[in-house]
Amino acid sequence: MTHRTAVIGAGLAGLSCARVLRRAGHYVEVFEADRIVGGRMATMRNGLVPYDHGAQYITARSAQFREFVDELVGSGYAAAWTPRVTTGPNNQQGTVANWYVGVPGMASIVRPLAEGVRIHTERQVHTISKGPKGWQIWFADKSSAGPFDAIAVCVPAPQAQLMLGPLNEMASHLARARLAPCWALMVRLDERTLPEQDVYSDMSEGIRWIARNNSKPGRGTRGETVVVHASPQWSREVEDADAEAVAEELWNEVTNIFGLPAVQPSQMSAHLWKYGLVERHLSESFVYSTEARVGVAGDWCLGRLAEHAFESGFGLGRSIVNSLD
Repeated sequence: MTHRTAVIGAGLAGLSCARVLRRAGHYVEVFEADRIVGGRMATMRNGLVPYDHGAQYITARSAQFREFVDELVGSGYAAAWTPRVTTGPNNQQGTVANWYVGVPGMASIVRPLAEGVRIHTERQVHTISKGPKGWQIWFADKSSAGPFDAIAVCVPAPQAQLMLGPLNEMASHLARARLAPCWALMVRLDERTLPEQDVYSDMSEGIRWIARNNSKPGRGTRGETVVVHASPQWSREVEDADAEAVAEELWNEVTNIFGLPAVQPSQMSAHLWKYGLVERHLSESFVYSTEARVGVAGDWCLGRLAEHAFESGFGLGRSIVNSLD
C-alpha cells in the first residue's frame, strides 16, 4: 500500500522531509505559499542580477549534514567560500573556513532535495482538518487537497500554530519558540566601492551583516553586489515600514559605517523576512504525534542553522515512515 503524505513548506526542512518520504515509497505532495522553493535558502533576481537575500552560507557540523554537503559539492550545487571577514566596530579581521554556498545561488542547496517530488507553489495553506478518510488541507482560497495519511508542517512556528487547527496541544507547545524579523537590503553598484574585506558583521546596532555577494563562487556580476541584513531589534522597530524607505535608511547606514562617498546604486531593494531569525528554539529535533500522524519541523525546533532545518525535516520524515509502515 502506498501512503499519501503532504508536506507544507518547501524550505530546507520541508524538502529534507519530502526526500525521506519519497525514498520510503510514499506518494508525496509539497505545498508552498511562495512562487519559488527554498524558503530562506533562496536566491532573488533583480533582472539578471542574483542576490542571496536569505541564508548567506551553510556549515556542516554533524556527520549527517556533512554527507549532504559533500553530495552538493560533488554534484556542483555548492562550493567552499573563504571570505575575508571583519567583525565588530573594532574591525577585527580574519579569514573563515568551512563555509559553503550554493552555486550559482543559495537556492541550489535545495535542488537535489526537490528532484522527483511533486511541488505546488503559490498554495497558501490555511488549516488542516481530519475527515473519515484522512487529513484534508484547506487553502486560503477555500479549495482543498487530500485525503492524506499524514501531514508534515515545515513552516515557521507562528504559521504552523495557525495551521494545526484541531491539534491545540501541539500548537500550544510551539509557542515556546521565538522568531525575529530581519530586513534584507540588496544593492548593485557599477564600480567596486566597499573596502577590501568581503564580509562585515555586527558593525552597528542596526547592521548585523554586510557581504559582497559577488565574492561567492559562481557569481560573476560586474561591479559589485551587496547584501545587508539588519539586526533583529532594528528590524522589529521598522517591521511595518515601507520597503523603499527601509532600503534608503539601511544604505545610508552602510555608507556612514564605511565613510563612503555619496553613491547611487544602480539597483536597490529591500525584503522583509518576517520570521528570519531564531531567537529561542524548542531544543527538540521535531514534534510528531504518532496518534494524529501530524508533525512539525524547522530549524526553530532544534537551533538556528541550516543543518538544524535539514536534520529536523529528516527526523520528522523518518518518524512518519515508521508510524505508517
